[in-house]
Amino acid sequence: MAHIDSIEINGYRGIKALAVSDFSKINLVVGDNNSGKTSFLEAFQLLFANTQLGTLKSVINQRTVLSPDKSSFYISFIKMFNMEQNSDQLEFDISAESSSGMFRFQLSGNEHSISGDEAIQLSILSQREKLQYKRNSAVLPEKAKVFTGNIVAQTGKKVSQQEIRCTSLDTGFPGVSLKKEIQYIPSFGHLRYDLLQNIVENPEYKKLAIDILKQFDNKIADICYTKADDGSFIETIITETGANMPFSVYGDGIKKILYILNKLFDSMDSVLLIDEIETGLHKKYYDILFPVIFALANKLNVQLFIATHSVEAIDAILKYGDYDKREEKEDPIKVITLKRIESKDGKESNIVARNVTGNYVYENRKVFEYEVRL
Repeated sequence: MAHIDSIEINGYRGIKALAVSDFSKINLVVGDNNSGKTSFLEAFQLLFANTQLGTLKSVINQRTVLSPDKSSFYISFIKMFNMEQNSDQLEFDISAESSSGMFRFQLSGNEHSISGDEAIQLSILSQREKLQYKRNSAVLPEKAKVFTGNIVAQTGKKVSQQEIRCTSLDTGFPGVSLKKEIQYIPSFGHLRYDLLQNIVENPEYKKLAIDILKQFDNKIADICYTKADDGSFIETIITETGANMPFSVYGDGIKKILYILNKLFDSMDSVLLIDEIETGLHKKYYDILFPVIFALANKLNVQLFIATHSVEAIDAILKYGDYDKREEKEDPIKVITLKRIESKDGKESNIVARNVTGNYVYENRKVFEYEVRL
């Protein structure tokens, strides 16, 4: 499976033009708020998307994992483009070089106004849904929007293309899963995820998970599913006294750890993206958890891209480099700092990147208290 060597992003969200190369096994993505860290991680996911418009739904929904966006799919879709583009022509282009060759995802098209009646006819609604919409809507919108264009996706030498269309009346498209080559952990994803699905059936993995959880609570003896009175299955922790404790009584830290372990397992021989790794974790546990994550990623051949704005998390991750003792020339960590740059007239902006080795950051933080996030 592909590990990413470089990426180029043009016209995606707040990124006008950005190229970053020379990635490593562990890639730390840092920067101020609104510097494009989440957009940067999303771009990697789109590299592995197919040409169906519904593929974008999972990427769009990631930003609203706690409270799903009630606005239409169309609005969220249009926001994926860099809105500083002039005219009604919209496009973004993401490409990358990898160990398996070239990956590319290009979406382009035109947005224009149409009548509400036209929008209903062009929408993906079924005939029955269109009739219900006209019957139940108090006011038919006089004007609506339609986007027509195409998606081009490339994997190695294989190139596919698909014409697409959506209107501002469309509330969603049939979801199409992204390919298994890449996995993503949103900052609060651990609150809406089956945390035991890859663990309970693998004794070695389960023991590792329990050993880590004992660092949080040494009374934890087991993790399993138990059957509730209504017949459903509940994620449960068994204590040394034999008590059954549902996950809901524990803090976010335990859930976040199990979530990461599950996604590592799903990412074997591929890429795992982690947004705000510090969310739900107290900094005192970084030195315990991070070495386990990195060692397991190495064992499973997982390339990591980790976004954070926590200086404590940055320092804990850099410890894994063991730079005071390391003699190897290859650095396992790269640190990519993203920063938003405004034009002189304040009308445009772009995201720029600095990519340095973990050792460079470690040495400069130790001597000069280097602020890597700016």
